Amino acid sequence: MQVLKYIILLFFILSFSHCKKDKKNPFEDLFTLLLLQNLLGSQDAPCADSTDTPSDSFYSSQWHLLNTGSTASSLSGEDAKAVGAWAQGCKGGGVNIVVVDDGMDTNHEDLKSNYTSSYQKLYGGSFYSTGTCTSSTGCHGTAVAGIMAAEQNSLGVVGIASKAKVSPRNVLFNATDVNSGDAMSTNTVGVFISNNSWGAADNMGLLFPSGSFWRSGIDTALSTGRNGKGTVFFWAAGNGGRSLTAYYGLANSTNIYTDNSNYDGQANYYGVNAVCAVGNDGKKASYSEDGANLLVCAHSLGNTSVGIFTTDVSSTGGYNRGTSSTEPTNLNYTSSFSGTSAASPLAAGVGALVVDANPSLTWRDVRVILARSARQNDPSDSGWFTNGAGLKFNHKYGFGAADANAAVTLAKSWALIGSEVQKAVTGSTTNASVANNSATGATNTVAVSSSGIGKVEFVDLTLTVTTGATDDPGDLQIELTSPSGKTAILSIPRACINSTPAFTRCTDFTGYRFGVTTFMDESADGTWSLKVSDLCNAPSGTTRTCTAWGGQVSPGLTNNGTHTISSWSMNIRGRAN
Repeated sequence: MQVLKYIILLFFILSFSHCKKDKKNPFEDLFTLLLLQNLLGSQDAPCADSTDTPSDSFYSSQWHLLNTGSTASSLSGEDAKAVGAWAQGCKGGGVNIVVVDDGMDTNHEDLKSNYTSSYQKLYGGSFYSTGTCTSSTGCHGTAVAGIMAAEQNSLGVVGIASKAKVSPRNVLFNATDVNSGDAMSTNTVGVFISNNSWGAADNMGLLFPSGSFWRSGIDTALSTGRNGKGTVFFWAAGNGGRSLTAYYGLANSTNIYTDNSNYDGQANYYGVNAVCAVGNDGKKASYSEDGANLLVCAHSLGNTSVGIFTTDVSSTGGYNRGTSSTEPTNLNYTSSFSGTSAASPLAAGVGALVVDANPSLTWRDVRVILARSARQNDPSDSGWFTNGAGLKFNHKYGFGAADANAAVTLAKSWALIGSEVQKAVTGSTTNASVANNSATGATNTVAVSSSGIGKVEFVDLTLTVTTGATDDPGDLQIELTSPSGKTAILSIPRACINSTPAFTRCTDFTGYRFGVTTFMDESADGTWSLKVSDLCNAPSGTTRTCTAWGGQVSPGLTNNGTHTISSWSMNIRGRAN
């Protein structure tokens, strides 16, 4: 279909170029413009792909697409519900995806037919080179690309959006703020989906605000991407969810954690969809980070140690080097890809099926559809609650596991949401003091009225807490409660580790911005409440312990200092109804 469009366009352009120009037709330029616009933003008919079941060699091992319960400790049916979406003819035809990563093996047998150079960009080095995996060999990006768009061709594996086109951008070769911003915004007109399985350092607990060039790049793509409908960004939520015992091997630290996805200023930005990870049993992967910024989870290697089967670079230098009995003998593939790095492209592939089903959707429509259609995985987990609009939410899982079949079904009958409305409000703090080691904390409220927002989509909260030099910002629990009475937990007491690695004082909350999806579809009007409490103490003067740690301790400051809420503000984003 795309080839035919190019031929027709070329015919018309050549025909007009040979027309006599003595008397200009006023409609000629308009006609040519419309043709060009059709080419640049073209997409095949909605869900016009084949509905046949893949026969690719390793498809039966891709439990994330169809989980029959055959892998270790798996739960039958715990998958992305891809088969139902495919049965509706949705396989991503006409959808363009950029793989923002370390590169990609563009000549891989399972990717080369879906590879397009139209939206690629090099930031140094090459997209792929042989040898062991480094930031410049394309191993990571190749595995990511296969999850989304490996071709349905009877070879190897199949991607969840096997008819989509992929272009690599190897920004991880030199991920400066300027380059990162460019990787988000360059050549966005035809970019439907951008997957980003990278971000801030994990397992440190420190705050990593996003850069201004990166934020500008995201904003540009939201307004210009996909012919103004906006590029849909998917972002790995982070792999820092393990305890100090599990990650660093420290004894008696099983209850002490470091990271939260909201400490990553990219994963918590309003313009991206943060994706957490669950295993083949539907439970949170131990490394997956919690956060009030999470949108949905998708499948990856979990606590049962069963990884994701996907493409590997075409050499012996990839993840599969032929040395493991659990890997396939075909070294062009790996069965062990993991992390939120694997979950994000699976969710991005679901996003590709959604825009295949309804090309009119804006990036904001896609986000709401994914939230509303998500499946409540691990339903017995105590962290689930219903927000003020009736949507289930969990700080481990966001709105649940991405469900391709439900999302595509919803997208087909979706009425486009209205224009975005924003309401900025400032809390009145009067320098509220936060008592040491007290659950009472300090609470501050702000009333919102006449916002024009009947359905919230995202909340940015910017906070400054002044902490004394002898105390630790890591002692603080920070909570935001909406007018519905539902609460988003933005930060919990934690330990912080520097790059040595060694224990260090946590980052001060100085103008730090948190992102919140929790209140999706709620009304903005009413009283919002911010609570900051210090839940830690230093019983020995040189170690600290926190309420949730169950008596476990970590090195720390004397904890006899003070915390003061100096300022806070919110920017509420949503729509009228």
